[in-house]
Amino acid sequence: MKASLLFAASLALVSTVVHAAPSVSPNSKHINILNKCGHKLEIGYQTNDEPRGHIVPLQDGQTHTLTIQANWGGRIWARENCNVHSCDIAGAENPASLAEFKLSSILEDIDYYDVSFVDGYNYPIRIEPQIIKGLDQLVKLDKRHCRPSECTSLPTCPLDLQSLNGVGKFVACESACSKYGDDKYCCTGAFNTAGTCTSNHYAQRIKAQCPEAYSYAFDDATSVYGCKAAAYQVIFCP
Repeated sequence: MKASLLFAASLALVSTVVHAAPSVSPNSKHINILNKCGHKLEIGYQTNDEPRGHIVPLQDGQTHTLTIQANWGGRIWARENCNVHSCDIAGAENPASLAEFKLSSILEDIDYYDVSFVDGYNYPIRIEPQIIKGLDQLVKLDKRHCRPSECTSLPTCPLDLQSLNGVGKFVACESACSKYGDDKYCCTGAFNTAGTCTSNHYAQRIKAQCPEAYSYAFDDATSVYGCKAAAYQVIFCP
């Protein structure tokens, strides 16, 4: 989780409901996860600070709804299967496209969300607020307020970062950090601040093809979106 979204939010999920209709509540919100990839997916979701996530199978064309606490913070990802990478964790040696959230209750701050490829990527992805009452004036002025964040066509993965399955099929692109462990890629050591950790040629390739996605740890300025909504939709392979 990047600097702007690293919150102390070790919050438990309230419940998981399939095909539940979103409803406005001061204590809960909904994230509707839609599979449009043409095959079954294993959906992973994890509350911030949990050691591992939870797995939900999702058939092509189906939607799974998470009912969560209104101030939930966490991430959602998908895999075709769990043979190459773990399904209950994402990041480092288990790369995956991430939908990240730091939500707030109706009476508090706005919600923050982003598409992240910092830890690698494996599927096109889209996050969109499900606005019931229409768009407010701020939406017209701010291109990252209550608007979808997406990467609908994956960046070309460099050969040295490609992760393949047993028959040589591409399944994910590793991050430069997990591949090489270099501080300048990981934003660690002497590079652990926004001033010292800047973009690199791996991150630049991501940003060129998916300008809305997080490409390295301090890529906040163009990648964090905000809204106040009762529900969000995460679409894999939009």
